[in-house]
Amino acid sequence: MNPFDQPIPGQSLTGEPRNNPWEQPAQMSEIEDVTKFYIERLANQEVVDDIATLCEAGLPLKPIVQTITSKGSMNGLHTVDAAMLVGPVIHQFLKQAVEAQGVTVDDDGIDYQKEAEAKEMDKFMLLTMKYLEENQEEGDPGKELLSELVEEQPEEEAPEEEQPKGLMAKGQM
Repeated sequence: MNPFDQPIPGQSLTGEPRNNPWEQPAQMSEIEDVTKFYIERLANQEVVDDIATLCEAGLPLKPIVQTITSKGSMNGLHTVDAAMLVGPVIHQFLKQAVEAQGVTVDDDGIDYQKEAEAKEMDKFMLLTMKYLEENQEEGDPGKELLSELVEEQPEEEAPEEEQPKGLMAKGQM
């Protein structure tokens, strides 16, 4: 595939109207029809095996489903809102099919437990620091313990700024 053989921005505005599939009325307008279309195509064992391989390699299932439904919208099979409505059904179908093969499925690549723990720790640190600032009493063993806990927490390191590269970066160094 030639990378230069692609439409340029604004090309659809200068071309013949209704020339692209997504500019035509959708082939399927009922959500049930769109769901049936995808389930019939994805119920193939070879397709499930390929998706299971992607999930086993660590790819979350959500972008796979979004790609499948986006392609259908671009090809004029259904509208974008139909893709959004059918997406969760397809996601659940593929998740069950892949898990039936013994492959663990990552839904969207986000570790919600880790995020919740980090938010709780941030909240604890803010409340503790506020409490210690408001109550500056010396000799209180509880406050000393809290101040030690706050001091022991590793501070997040700021990412290093990338040094400019290339021909135009010469004068910035």
